[in-house]
Amino acid sequence: MAPRCSTVPIRTCIGCRRRDLATSLVRVVARPVSENRRIVAVDADRRLPGRGAWLHPDSDCVSAAVRRRAFGSALRDRGLTVAPDDLTDLIGEITPDDPVGDQDR
Repeated sequence: MAPRCSTVPIRTCIGCRRRDLATSLVRVVARPVSENRRIVAVDADRRLPGRGAWLHPDSDCVSAAVRRRAFGSALRDRGLTVAPDDLTDLIGEITPDDPVGDQDR
């Protein structure tokens, strides 16, 4: 087995299916909004409980994930409500100057 060059985790974007460093991707999770309804939400601090999925902070990757219906299978919750405009707005707030997970620390 070859030694690893990096200790940074590698994740796969559910939109474009490319592998990238976890620090380059945004984590999303399923969050309950009522007893019978869950939505996909951006986990900017990467600390929310539950299974997460990873996306590039790019509207093309978000729309590809919605088009492929990748959120339900990635988060193992087929009944999710996905609002692509909301996700794009939330992901758009995360800029390269303000990396994910390092906000207000």
